Amino acid sequence: MRISVVMAVYNGEMYLEQAVKSVLSQTYDHFELIVVDDGSTDRTPEILSRMNDSRIRKFRMPANRGAARALNYAIRKARGDWIAVHDADDESLPERLTVQVGYILERPELVAVGSRIACIGEADADPTQLRRAETNLNYGRDNEHIYRNRYLVCPICHGTALFSKAKFLEAGGYDPGYRITYDYDLWLRLFQLGPIVKADEVLYRYRIHSSSLSRRNGMDTYMEKLRCCIRRLRQFEYAHLSGDPRLIVFADWKISRNVVRQVIPHCPVRIYSYFDTLRSDTYAEKAMELFARGRIDGILLLQTKQRKELVRYFQNKGMTLNRNLFVL
Repeated sequence: MRISVVMAVYNGEMYLEQAVKSVLSQTYDHFELIVVDDGSTDRTPEILSRMNDSRIRKFRMPANRGAARALNYAIRKARGDWIAVHDADDESLPERLTVQVGYILERPELVAVGSRIACIGEADADPTQLRRAETNLNYGRDNEHIYRNRYLVCPICHGTALFSKAKFLEAGGYDPGYRITYDYDLWLRLFQLGPIVKADEVLYRYRIHSSSLSRRNGMDTYMEKLRCCIRRLRQFEYAHLSGDPRLIVFADWKISRNVVRQVIPHCPVRIYSYFDTLRSDTYAEKAMELFARGRIDGILLLQTKQRKELVRYFQNKGMTLNRNLFVL
């Protein structure tokens, strides 16, 4: 089973050599490593030029185009039938590919396999932050739990992924319209083509540092995640509708304000109303009445302290998670 490990790097001089070394140290033999320099302006090109291992194939983009485009390019060049992603500042444990290939051979119906991760950080990293990130990235008790919560939490950490190249192409590849959540968007589409599992083993070291793109602005990241999830739930859960679904949003006022500006203009849905969760009891009854009368097609529950209570209330009233009730 031939694997192509793909790595996009932009100004990655600090950790690139460690990342590449961890790939070349795999116990699994049948792989190539494709590294795409996405227009780096630091010492990345120099570092890559010194790498002469025959398993490495190197390419350079003429300008910085973003990770999604660089990875799409790498996968088009890939000779393997299976693609392993690797971020340029992380490290894979030596047995990573061997273990993941074992999952594929045991369950040929799988379209992708991730793994659990251990977080590593810079010298001044806060241990509490590392543990919190580790818990979040390892979310999911089992694969059914991961699928059930697919719109709430990204199913697998991107750098741990091993997926079918054929299914990747069938799904349409990475969408370069996303700067941060291009991986999440891909997983939601791959779920439509077959099961995705997360290996129980820790096979990957995920680096947390202050310059991580997804950590610079939490609200912007969340808004992009919402754009991704709302577009896909419209496509997959409301495919039976001839028109755009009519939805009610439950969220704190600050989140609602950002959703109005940054999310809904880019999503094929109609928002019937935004309900402030500070008055969730009254609004929940009103939303249920509107749903029962056919005035709305579903409810979106965004980040709010009352979310668990609202989920229980609507499910007790007969709504179904991921059919007409969505936790985002």
